[in-house]
Amino acid sequence: MKEASGVRMVTGNGENSYAANSRLQEKAILETRPVLRKAIQEVCTSLSARRSTMVVADLGCSSGPNTLSFISDVIGAVHSCTRKSEEERRVVEVQFFLNDLPGNDFNLVFRSLEQFEDLGGKDTPPFYVAGLPRSYYRKLFPSRSVHFFHSSYSLMWRSKVPEELSSCTHLNEGNIYIGKTTPPMVIKLFQEQFKKDFELFLTLRFKELVSGGRMLLTFLGRKNEEMMTHGELAPCMNWLLNLSCLWY
Repeated sequence: MKEASGVRMVTGNGENSYAANSRLQEKAILETRPVLRKAIQEVCTSLSARRSTMVVADLGCSSGPNTLSFISDVIGAVHSCTRKSEEERRVVEVQFFLNDLPGNDFNLVFRSLEQFEDLGGKDTPPFYVAGLPRSYYRKLFPSRSVHFFHSSYSLMWRSKVPEELSSCTHLNEGNIYIGKTTPPMVIKLFQEQFKKDFELFLTLRFKELVSGGRMLLTFLGRKNEEMMTHGELAPCMNWLLNLSCLWY
């Protein structure tokens, strides 16, 4: 699947948009908020200079309120870390990179950022936001340049459809994902593709992460071998596994 293939979440903020239909993703962000804040404060504390820049990347950011919530949480954690007496106060500037495929609605993201102008008042850490339209299965940053990587409910997406499926050698008839009627060979193909993709992702991010940096990755998963069937996204929350892994 090429980056320019047009695959993306529904744009805008209308009734059918991703921005208006991402409550499941919002729940994951709320549940992992304590882990996020702890990781950001640890990175902030590790910065040695009185005036430093922290580089933060949100991979698979999409658009809508969840993206803004992540930015707000990071800024709040940095503010807590640097809030000391005037004599001891440190200045940490935060550079955000919001990453997704080129077809993502970055226009909505940047229009929404206007509400952050007065966030926290005069004591808010200086922050700057840039878009980064590219697949996270490719190199994104210079070596050893990023302090914190975040990705929430995004890494379940594969970089491409396995060749045996795209060429119709094997079929997943009647499904758009792994379902109860999915043939074992198709499941195996997707598992192998996930292994390749995730190993590539970790290899790339390892090279880009500074020494002592952090990654917070949140996935959708299953608690057992049962497969979702069409229309069961909301009810299946009882048996979906939310994996939050903090990598050191």
